[in-house]
Amino acid sequence: MKSQVQTNTFLKKIVQTCNELQLIQTGQSVLCAVSGGPDSICLFRVCQYLENIYDIQLSVAHIHHGLRGERADHDADFVKNMARAANLPFHFEQVDVFAYQQKYRCSLEEAARDLRYRALTNICKTSGYQLIALGHHADDNAEQLLMNLIRGTGPKGLTGIIPKRSLDKAQNIQLIRPLIYVYRNEIESFLKDMNQKWMIDETNENFTFLRNRVRHHLIPILKSYNPNIKMSLNQLADIQRIDTQWQDTVADTIFLESIIHRDKNQIVLNSHNIKQHHLSVIRSVLRKAVYQFKGNLRRISYTHIQNLSHWLLMSGKTKKMSLPDNLNVKITNNKVTLRRNQIKKSADTFCYQIDGPGKIYVPECNMILQLDLLAENFVLKENYEFSDNHVFFDADVVLFPLIVRNIEAGDRFQPFGMIGHQKVSRFFINQKVSRSKRSQAALLISQNKIVWVIGYRISQAASIVRSTQRVLECRCTFN
Repeated sequence: MKSQVQTNTFLKKIVQTCNELQLIQTGQSVLCAVSGGPDSICLFRVCQYLENIYDIQLSVAHIHHGLRGERADHDADFVKNMARAANLPFHFEQVDVFAYQQKYRCSLEEAARDLRYRALTNICKTSGYQLIALGHHADDNAEQLLMNLIRGTGPKGLTGIIPKRSLDKAQNIQLIRPLIYVYRNEIESFLKDMNQKWMIDETNENFTFLRNRVRHHLIPILKSYNPNIKMSLNQLADIQRIDTQWQDTVADTIFLESIIHRDKNQIVLNSHNIKQHHLSVIRSVLRKAVYQFKGNLRRISYTHIQNLSHWLLMSGKTKKMSLPDNLNVKITNNKVTLRRNQIKKSADTFCYQIDGPGKIYVPECNMILQLDLLAENFVLKENYEFSDNHVFFDADVVLFPLIVRNIEAGDRFQPFGMIGHQKVSRFFINQKVSRSKRSQAALLISQNKIVWVIGYRISQAASIVRSTQRVLECRCTFN
């Protein structure tokens, strides 16, 4: 009897969430994304319940990422059998995450997410579904907010996971998260009360991933200060999401009013119209301009936007800034111009992801990188023998997955031993590195920040200090 009451309470909480956030309208068609883990299996059972509440047309999708071999195949079979037992339409898609990662030069997690959303959207377009239901919950939201804080974030990062958003405006396909206000322990209790089995993803215990370290290490520490830390983080995300939505509405209006000229090659804005507003709005408009032109905000930092807004408010000389991905911004007394650099990309453009300690070969540089986490007692500085090709990092700052890529226009870092940041190109000039060697150089990236100009200098922020607890050793050799 007690378990039945708990189950009913859980389901009522979900319905309340759907009503408050207007996630589902009566009669809509819903594609339920099910991986096989407890969160998505719970979502599947919840959506079955919502069938009767909202008279929805329910179907199931499973996206196979091709990353976990036979275990992933078992997950797919498990989900397919559940869908068939419930007499629901089942959709299966397999994607090539590694190929996408190489093509678009992003992390493995980002590649998997992009392909998953693309596959789900295509299923909706083909079959006419209106909503995609995902199983993110309140624990996920708290973890995401902490991850954003660790990496460095602004107001958008404090909004956490959005409960409802558009994936394809033209087709009116929306993504919803009915479990966003329930916690992991509630989900597992609900499944146990139903005697419902689920699949286990062993990667959730892999501590090379930041999310897993946040979940298993950081949150337990924070709970010793505030037992309700996850609830507090979710409240912060909810407050910030509402405030950010209002700020975005204001910034949208000002951005559109400020456009002087816009085509595929450039955006020109009226600087007078922008700078009469509050600094918070100015920064939002500049971020929006970069997003509209670049298509994303990857590698666009707080410092970039801070400097642009500072220059905009200053009167005087023309200012120019090179942003990542060959984007140039020019600020004059009356205009802000965003234009793409007319730079030919090298034929040796490359980008590789390193998911954990081990060895990687970079053919474009004819280079082998060896990365090793040292024993915990190996933290005495006198044990280190640094050279240009043999370096040591604070392993709690330099986090996997790491990226190895070629150098791009506008790349900046803080060379070890220096105060302030410097363009990599200027660093090479100061170090009298020949142009031929510069063209063959590579960068090691952690959390979108340069930690090593490989073979030359590490970043100050990534260096070992007295408080270092874990050490990552890196060697590079050239054939």
